[in-house]
Amino acid sequence: MTVKALYIGKDPGFTERISQGECRFEFQQFSSVFEAVVLFQSSDCIFFHEENEVDTLRALQIIQQNVMGRHTIVFVIGDKSHAQSWLKNGAHDIFPEQASPEAICKRFKFLYENFDQINSSVRSEEPLATFRLPLWKRTFDILFSGTVLLVLLPIFLLIALAIRLESRGRVYYVAPRVGTGYRIFGFIKFRSMYQHADKKVDNLLKDNQYLIEDVEPYEYNNESPLLISDEGMIQEDVFKQKKTAKRENPFFKVANDPRITKVGRFIRNTSIDELPQFINVLMGDMSIVGNRPLPLYEAEMLTTDQWSKRFAAPAGITGLWQITKRGGANKMSADERKQLDVEYAENFSFWYDLRIILKTIPAMLQHENV
Repeated sequence: MTVKALYIGKDPGFTERISQGECRFEFQQFSSVFEAVVLFQSSDCIFFHEENEVDTLRALQIIQQNVMGRHTIVFVIGDKSHAQSWLKNGAHDIFPEQASPEAICKRFKFLYENFDQINSSVRSEEPLATFRLPLWKRTFDILFSGTVLLVLLPIFLLIALAIRLESRGRVYYVAPRVGTGYRIFGFIKFRSMYQHADKKVDNLLKDNQYLIEDVEPYEYNNESPLLISDEGMIQEDVFKQKKTAKRENPFFKVANDPRITKVGRFIRNTSIDELPQFINVLMGDMSIVGNRPLPLYEAEMLTTDQWSKRFAAPAGITGLWQITKRGGANKMSADERKQLDVEYAENFSFWYDLRIILKTIPAMLQHENV
């Protein structure tokens, strides 16, 4: 029996050993849940190697939000003392690191053959907490986005023609974004950059407007155990400090970005590039007003209890930080942006949304290089 499996963790020896069993797990390995998320829908089994209690619970939430409708078995590899917590939050079973391939294969076969019955009974006892879009908000989204798409169809055609005449490639792009409850969806925009622009991000990191420049020197502890990372051997304490610093600086934005085309600069400065997102709203992926859906690498840095609340609100085309500050000399820090996202999650309402929509119009028309 061949099983398409994902391993999320940092122990390649585990996958080599488990692959030798009767089930013949064909593994793809990833170090984080966000790196693997695009393959959830095509996987039969997901192994998550426990990091700590909080991160594992968050990972299970992300997995559950993105395997809906799939017969996907989720195993946690780690401490069985947390088994009750893992099982309540979406894991089908927990195995120690030294579990035999035979035991895992036998359990997988049983769960896979009885998936519907087992999954329904588990969910009926304690379903995962998920955000539900209020009826008033969904009704407004459908009416508003449907009207906009009908009215602006001629503009869509003109913009598509201008993009195609200036540079090669599709006139739109669809990228994975993390929305409400860490659910991943295809985010639609008019293309404003040259092809393969994503491969040039590393060269522009020093110009990121959210860059935290005054980083404290790392504290070294000779008694701290050594870990193997992508950079080689590193002390565990230093690794944790680097991870914390990375979480404090999750967003990426560059003024006068050289990857942007001439047409792209115009449609960005006027926010015309955002118009195809009304299709996302009509499909139910997003709302008109909400917290901006994030690229996977940004969302991965916002899984702490302090900031994860921003994902307990609708993903939106416009929101608080879009109307508060918008680049230029009055640029916003990463912490300010995250705080506004949390504020919206705690306070959104019909009248609050309406006020944001009205303030979005002048914010769209201001002149700046975004």
